[in-house]
Amino acid sequence: MQDNGRIDLHMHSNYSDGVHAPAALVDMAKDKNLVAIALADHDSLGGFAELAAAAARAGLEVISAVELSCEHAERDLHVLGYGVDPDAAGLQGMLSKFRETRERRGELIVEKLSALGVRLDIQKVLARSGKRALGRPHIAEALVEGGHVKDFREAFARYLGEDAPAYVPKYKMSPADAVAHIHGARGLAFVAHPGYYLENTASFHALLYEGFDGIEVLHPHHGESAVERLREIASARGLLVSGGSDFHGFAGRDNMGDPPVPYEMLARIKERLGR
Repeated sequence: MQDNGRIDLHMHSNYSDGVHAPAALVDMAKDKNLVAIALADHDSLGGFAELAAAAARAGLEVISAVELSCEHAERDLHVLGYGVDPDAAGLQGMLSKFRETRERRGELIVEKLSALGVRLDIQKVLARSGKRALGRPHIAEALVEGGHVKDFREAFARYLGEDAPAYVPKYKMSPADAVAHIHGARGLAFVAHPGYYLENTASFHALLYEGFDGIEVLHPHHGESAVERLREIASARGLLVSGGSDFHGFAGRDNMGDPPVPYEMLARIKERLGR
């Protein structure tokens, strides 16, 4: 594949909380002249086969990826796994547990909505996700369709966001467990969008001792000062760097290819993976 051009190593499909199918992401990436992408769905590898098949037809390079939900220092933490074997038994077993807990979470959210006077049919909500991981966007779709809110933004602001009345926390693992599962599947573990955690320097550096291979330096949330600081930390610790748009496809998260990420980042990841 090309050894230059722009890439995007962080996007989501409708196999987790994104709007578009994996094959559609490939079409969008080609339209934006990206040369390589990674589908990092939350706690799911279900969309990778579709993505890989569409990318092969389009001549677009892909690398397997997943974004795992963790907790560190009493706050949410996301861990990216790059180059994982999608068929690794240990990783698949853990993801199966995530799917089960996501379904139960969806049921609890619907129960909370009902208590707020917003009634949804849980079976119809589950049908929206099909075999995919149930996420809040599926519930947001039902809220919009039922006329309870006008769009996704209002659904999350009024009901589903972390500070909203129908929010239910996700099942989370420790960072060490996430790293172990990723390494067990022959992948590399990165801290996702670490700019969120930089205000607590001691906690962030303690996190990096959990065996991480890299950190996501380029992300829409990161300003120039955060990017520079993260590059310095990565260099000092001998860590790899990655980047991506965190694209979801709905309003406010429809920025595929932004910020610009150089192919060199993927080349170094592949080199560390021996591929």
